[in-house]
Amino acid sequence: MQINKEEKIHFSDLELNEFIKIINELSGMDIQDKKTTLSLKLPSFLQTMKIKNFAEFLAKIKVNRILRQETLDFVTIGETYFHRELAQLKDIAFYIKSLDKRTSVLSVPCSSGEEVYSIAMLGAQHCIKDMYVVGVDINSKVIEKAKLGKYQGRTLQNLSEHEKRKFFKEDNGIYTINKNELCPCKFTLCNVFDSAFMQLGKFDIIISRNMIIYFDYDSKLKLLERFYSLLSDGGRLYVGSADLIPENVYFKKVFSARGTYYEKI
Repeated sequence: MQINKEEKIHFSDLELNEFIKIINELSGMDIQDKKTTLSLKLPSFLQTMKIKNFAEFLAKIKVNRILRQETLDFVTIGETYFHRELAQLKDIAFYIKSLDKRTSVLSVPCSSGEEVYSIAMLGAQHCIKDMYVVGVDINSKVIEKAKLGKYQGRTLQNLSEHEKRKFFKEDNGIYTINKNELCPCKFTLCNVFDSAFMQLGKFDIIISRNMIIYFDYDSKLKLLERFYSLLSDGGRLYVGSADLIPENVYFKKVFSARGTYYEKI
């Protein structure tokens, strides 16, 4: 009898809920509303990982570091692009210029680097001399792409032809970041709830857009406490338009002519 190697791996709703719980414990993300999508995509992922059954998967993910990272990569794939929410990025650039000092910026999650490089490009355009940007993400694949700095297609759609010529080297439709034109940009694989995150140093600005929305209440408060510790006195936190910040003792919301931000108390 021929065995069908593509036979799908089945799992119960209870097992799927356990998987969602494990992801929450590892990353703080609440992916409960992605159950339907997970049900469709998990079987193929498990086959790729050569997992025989779901019970084996749940046991291995807790102890196998490589499988755990692959799984976190799987659940955190997202689309981004250069100059996303550009008005806010310009506000950040204007603020950095007003500081008139060496300024450190943390982008988390940085995804495949577009946000970090967008800030760096705006810094160059506004003649900001002394700035560096650190990008952090839990997804190893996007961090490697960010380090590589090669882009194509829709992610470049908001850039002008002048920006493409100045900040990229184009070859056959592939645009490679010209790092000589930008401030120092560093990318680090890191979970915001790991101890390594707290060892990144101090920052004047933290940009965290479209991540907090996926966290449960307790994880949001824990993350805000960590952001508070990483920010310098009077530092600013910028979040995405969809991110809801709960009441907390770490930040006060500030409304400005250019938009809103959260200032360290």
